[in-house]
Amino acid sequence: MKRVGFVGLGLMGGPMAANVVHGGFPLTAFNRSSAKAEPLRALGAKLAATPRDVAAASDVVICMLTDAAAVHNVLTGEYGLLAGGRKGMTLIDMSTVAPEQSRDTAAGIAGYGWEMLDAPVFGSTGPAREGKLGIMVGGEAALFEEHRDLLATMGTIILHLGPQGSGALAKLCFNLMVAAQVGSLAEAMTLAAKGGVSLEAMGTIIKSSPIVSNLIERKIGNIVAGDYAPAFPLKHLHKDLGLMTDTAREIGAQLPVTEALYALCSEAMARGLGDLDSAALYRQLASMAGLE
Repeated sequence: MKRVGFVGLGLMGGPMAANVVHGGFPLTAFNRSSAKAEPLRALGAKLAATPRDVAAASDVVICMLTDAAAVHNVLTGEYGLLAGGRKGMTLIDMSTVAPEQSRDTAAGIAGYGWEMLDAPVFGSTGPAREGKLGIMVGGEAALFEEHRDLLATMGTIILHLGPQGSGALAKLCFNLMVAAQVGSLAEAMTLAAKGGVSLEAMGTIIKSSPIVSNLIERKIGNIVAGDYAPAFPLKHLHKDLGLMTDTAREIGAQLPVTEALYALCSEAMARGLGDLDSAALYRQLASMAGLE
C-alpha cells in the first residue's frame, strides 16, 4: 500500500484527507494551523511538524493549497517537501492554479526525480466530505493509472484530460461557469430588490424554474438569509478569475463577461468581503444600488 502525504487541510483539504484515510491509505498530514490537522489524528493519520517530514514518510504527496505561491513554498526550502523526498516520488497538486504554473511546478520538481499530476477538483465542501468530488487530471497517462485508486477515495468522476496543465485548464473553465452563475444570480437579485420584488419571492421563482442548479439554489439560500459563511470564499473566486483572464490573454481567448466579473469581484475585495462566501457579490451590488 502506497504511503500518502497530504498538505493543506482547509475547507476542502481536511475532508479530502479524511477520505484518503477511510480508503485505507497510510496518511501523514501537515497544515500551517496544526489545529485543523487534529481530527485526522483521531482517524489514525500521523501529523507532521513540517512538509519535509511529510515527504520523508510518503511515496506520493497531495497538495490542496490556495495558489501556486503556496505550493512553491511547501515544496522548497530547508523544511520543504523536496528536502524530505527522494527520487521516484509523485506530487499530486489538487490546488487551483494556472496551466503554466502547473507546468512550471512539474519542471521544477523533475530535477529532483519527482513526477507530477495536476488534479484539481469540482464540487464543494459537501461532496468533499462524501468523497464524491469530480477530479480533472493532467499528466502522463501511466502515472494517472498508477494513482487512480488513490484519487478514487476522494472523487467519483475522475477524468484524465491530457498532458501536464490540462487539469488546471479544465478547472479554470469550470470555475468560469461558477463565477458566471453566481454573478448573474447576484445581479438578478439586486434588480429584483431594487425594483421592489422580495428576495424570497425572486428566489422561489428561480428555484422553481429550469434554470436552477444546485449551485444557484445554495447561493439563493445565502442571499435570502444574509448568511455568507464561506463554502467557496469570494477571495478564492477573485484569485481564480485573475487566473482565467491571465490564461485567456496568454492563449488568445476573449473573455469579456469574465473580465467584467473580475472587476466586480475586485471591488468586493476592496470592500473587505473576501472572507465571505462568493454569494457576497450580491452585497457588493446591493451596496452599489443603495440597498445597504
